[in-house]
Amino acid sequence: MQVPALKVLGQRKSGVQRRPDPGPPRFPRSPIAAAPVRAVLCAALGIVLTLGGVPRLAAQSDGDSTQVATRDKLRTLFATYPPAKEFRWYRTGDPFVIEGFLDKGLIHTPRFEIFVTVTTHKTIWFRVYPMFGGDYINLDSLTDAKAAMQKLLRQNYSNFFFWGADNDLDVYAGFEFTLESGFPEEAIKVVIRSIPLIDQSVGEIIPFMEE
Repeated sequence: MQVPALKVLGQRKSGVQRRPDPGPPRFPRSPIAAAPVRAVLCAALGIVLTLGGVPRLAAQSDGDSTQVATRDKLRTLFATYPPAKEFRWYRTGDPFVIEGFLDKGLIHTPRFEIFVTVTTHKTIWFRVYPMFGGDYINLDSLTDAKAAMQKLLRQNYSNFFFWGADNDLDVYAGFEFTLESGFPEEAIKVVIRSIPLIDQSVGEIIPFMEE
């Protein structure tokens, strides 16, 4: 099967892959199925949200055979699985990061930006950044960051995705897989189908973003 080529995004001058230009805003929990994979949830969310969270991975190069094979399987899945085709996927300057947009069927955010990273530790990271007012939701810009963090932490108890904040204090919803039992295709399909549902959680923290 011939897989459609993904577009390639540029890089910042620093060499780290840039996020795509968000462009003009448009406003247009499912349980995971059994799969040979161990889902890795965030082990210290209080620390993640309070201290700045998981850093974005530095750009990787070359990679090992597992990374390459996993990345290629992800590209094929994103290009052929019907729900994944609702997203717009791009290659980045980092060969092991796939970037995507979702801006259809959302109510509380005009767009999700998704970063899917195949790490050197045989894991796959999904990071979903909701947009608000043309930018990412940043803890420093909230009217009551402490209350918002408490809300996010409570959501982690029952939500399919976990909430965190990166080193820039931008808020994201995340999910992680290990590759202990091979490529978790069916589980990844569940994650893809569940990304639009994050919009419901974004609605719960909108009051902290409005004056």
